[in-house]
Amino acid sequence: MRMKALICAVAAVCLTAGAAHAGSLITSDAIAAWTPDLLQRLPVGTLLNAAVAFAGHRASTVSTSGAIVGAAIGILIFVAIGWPGWALLMATFLTAAVTSRLGLRRKTLLGIAEERGGRRGAGNALANTGVATVAALLAATTAHVEVALIAFVAALTAGGSDTVASEIGKAFGRRTWMVHTARPVPPGTPGAISIEGTAAGVVGALALGSLGIVLGLTAASSLLAIVVGATVGAFAESVLGATLEHRGILNNDVLNFLNTGIAAATAIALVATR
Repeated sequence: MRMKALICAVAAVCLTAGAAHAGSLITSDAIAAWTPDLLQRLPVGTLLNAAVAFAGHRASTVSTSGAIVGAAIGILIFVAIGWPGWALLMATFLTAAVTSRLGLRRKTLLGIAEERGGRRGAGNALANTGVATVAALLAATTAHVEVALIAFVAALTAGGSDTVASEIGKAFGRRTWMVHTARPVPPGTPGAISIEGTAAGVVGALALGSLGIVLGLTAASSLLAIVVGATVGAFAESVLGATLEHRGILNNDVLNFLNTGIAAATAIALVATR
């Protein structure tokens, strides 16, 4: 319990420091330039995301809390960076929803299927898209648009590709082992990886990263950094899952959030070194 409290305290300090730094980048000129777009996009974004949240709830892809928080996230991203950002968000969500249902019979029999029949809750929405939402808002309110958009694409790519890797690995992985010890373990064990899941995750990262480029969110030259960032984030999550989630210190939502944050930071660092 002491270790868990210490980690939570350190995380709180890091998040506070990060938020303060992000806030220092916001400028009045950028906000003034964004305001007309905000006012124009807000009504459309509200109606659009309310409709999508309602449909997702009816289709049992999200819980009630997931629908509410997901709609709020969708609105923020839509008003911040418009249709391209929202389209990538929807692609990420659909990717997660579809792969969660692949091999569902096997996952259910093994007891490793997603809780609530695969419906995503508020915690899952925040964990997988929280970093991307902050990046989208920074793209709208700071002068560092290019960097913020790389972080946005990398974070969403990491969240989506990690879900692909996890769900494909659980559904079709023939052999799974712990990432830090190479010891064989049953599918669904926190921190476990498989060849099938890892390959699917890389393909998912390539697909989502490429979509971000097609949508005009970032340049094609950033694709490698985005895919590497997503892969680094995924392996970091696996290591933390094997060591900290396995002991009950961190839960899956916290790990997903860290995954997307590490992916965004790695992608930005790689682009900066070009």
